[in-house]
Amino acid sequence: MNPLDEPLRQRMQTLGISSWQALHKQSGVSRRAIDHLRRGEWGSLRLQQLQQLALALNWELQSLFHLIYPSNQAPDKPDQSEDQSAPLPHSPASSDATFSLLQPLLTSYPTIRQIAQRKPDWPAQNVTALFRSLDALLQHWGYEPIGSPLESVPFNPQLHQPDQPDIQAGDPVYIRFVGYRQGEDIFCPAKVSRSLPGGLS
Repeated sequence: MNPLDEPLRQRMQTLGISSWQALHKQSGVSRRAIDHLRRGEWGSLRLQQLQQLALALNWELQSLFHLIYPSNQAPDKPDQSEDQSAPLPHSPASSDATFSLLQPLLTSYPTIRQIAQRKPDWPAQNVTALFRSLDALLQHWGYEPIGSPLESVPFNPQLHQPDQPDIQAGDPVYIRFVGYRQGEDIFCPAKVSRSLPGGLS
């Protein structure tokens, strides 16, 4: 049995949620993510997944964190005086690694923004190198892009968000904006269209 199975089952029973599969369907969160929660591995979950699970369990998000990080406060009776806007728990080592990967972008962005405001015709090529730090961060998190910008692909409703409702599976489309996934979890689908943006070919 996983560390959090018992309190989660008690809460699910109270709400009439009969199984982990039922929790999966009600929350819209993958079974793999639910398994991470059952083991108390909150660091493997995205904030959105935690919010969806808290909603399905009729808990405040902070109450779900109390379950993961036991305190004197029972998870189903959150302290109403507690500041619900308190920062989320995090790992200092993880934060340091994230900041290190983003530092080139974070330190350069304010200057780039000022230059762009003063020189609207400043070439975009001067800033694209800064986004390499975002590529490194996405790789660090294990996020994979769905498609490449302007790539021609057959439409897949599991991976793509069409700009027209009549686009059918298998239709040729162009990727206008990439999506992201992590294994089987689709964080956001790629946005696709039958045609390229104007001026591009």
